[in-house]
Amino acid sequence: MDPAITIRNLPRAITRSLLESILTYNSIPWKRIALFDPPEGQETAEARVLLKDNRALKTALRILNECEVSDQILSCEASDWVEEPQPAQQQRALVHDPLPAPPAWSAQPQDAVSFPEKEFLDTVMEEAAELEGEDEEEAKDDPVPFSSLGLSPAVLDNIRNLGFETATPIQALLIPPALEGCDLIGRAQTGTGKTLAFAIPIAERLLARPGKGIRALVLAPTRELAIQIKEVMDAVIQNTGLRAIVLYGGESILDQMIMLREEVNIVIATPGRLLDLQGRGRLRFDASEIMVLDEADRMLDMGFLPQISAVFQCFYEHPQVLLLSATMPRELQRMTMLNLKNPVFIDAGAPDLTPLEAVTQKVLYVTKEEKQRCLIDLLNQEKGTVLVFTRTKRATERLAQRLKAAGYNATRIHGDISQSDRLRALGAFREGRCRILVATDVASRGLDIEGIAHVVNYDLPMAPEDHLHRIGRTARAGAKGKATTFITHEERRRSLREFKTVLGQA
Repeated sequence: MDPAITIRNLPRAITRSLLESILTYNSIPWKRIALFDPPEGQETAEARVLLKDNRALKTALRILNECEVSDQILSCEASDWVEEPQPAQQQRALVHDPLPAPPAWSAQPQDAVSFPEKEFLDTVMEEAAELEGEDEEEAKDDPVPFSSLGLSPAVLDNIRNLGFETATPIQALLIPPALEGCDLIGRAQTGTGKTLAFAIPIAERLLARPGKGIRALVLAPTRELAIQIKEVMDAVIQNTGLRAIVLYGGESILDQMIMLREEVNIVIATPGRLLDLQGRGRLRFDASEIMVLDEADRMLDMGFLPQISAVFQCFYEHPQVLLLSATMPRELQRMTMLNLKNPVFIDAGAPDLTPLEAVTQKVLYVTKEEKQRCLIDLLNQEKGTVLVFTRTKRATERLAQRLKAAGYNATRIHGDISQSDRLRALGAFREGRCRILVATDVASRGLDIEGIAHVVNYDLPMAPEDHLHRIGRTARAGAKGKATTFITHEERRRSLREFKTVLGQA
């Protein structure tokens, strides 16, 4: 007779498919599952699982007795197989108790798979979609105030000064486990407040245990994103005695060395400049308590994996690691299994490669010769600021010059212009002195400028993920936005094959 197990202390609303995913991704071979109704008044459910062999029994007892699901530690023991199917009304997605308690999170034990595969994420999101209609109004009525997250008065005052009273979903889910010191993987769509979500726990943890030296390290893929993170961090740590600096290439390394002579607690940097300064003996971050990888997938795309691995090797002790991104490609899974300890997974966004709901998308099929005319027609029809993405630096320069010649107030940014010119262009666009910004994908990650009305993909991006990050520059912080993508006839077959999911109903 094949062995079986009884699993107790499961969340009351667990679904059969979610339990199947937990077993599968912890390498526990199983044949059948029976879920049982919890007794009246009991908050936990029970399941019986028929296993394939005795080896599976040993694995299940070892792993599941330490496994934590929705903040509840499971209990598992060997038993006889008795099937008693759960009623249909219990077949629904895992949900958490309503506020005021902070949203729950789940973590895998050390022996379990530390990062769920895409299929697992898809399963969870499909189940959650079943409850979307009935829970949507309730979720809107129950925002999470920052005052309920146990933050210090100084940090709360700074958050209020930024104009925020309630947390976005990624902030409400990420801050509690981050405050407890957990390694963490956070995923959310662009424009949902990921930067503030990790800036707050950094400030709180450093203030709770005063110390000297560099105690927190934030890595970002681009200069623009690093500067933006620094602005948010400065606002959060204002009047707390903490000090942050930003380090990136393209600026005088001597000036940055001078800044490092002063007391610094938080370093925000691009990987290359960070290791350059460390190699010169001007920077030590090996005692950092917290490390953040922001837009981690972009860093992998840009070839920073060796530098990130080198950074991890510098620490005396394993720091708390917070890894955040809008998409989670498989390469990140391998890196997290090597460098994160029992990470908590936070998912506050739609599954990978789904269109952003707040962005109204449109596709125009054009010839190469028609692109500029179509762009000018669009500029004449639309109001507000417009961000135009091109594929190459040369195309960016050429298009910006042609728009200026046609009488439009346009500027441009790309990787070959100096940092001072970049900042000048971004400042003019942010302040409304330039209506049009032409950019390469250097601006598609982390650029946070309020009120961008329209994003134009003048050239189709290289990958669907880049499309999501481009159009995510509009519809920030709950606003609505528009995006138009030009597709040439030569690109039409490729676009239908690769970009169908991210273009939505466009």
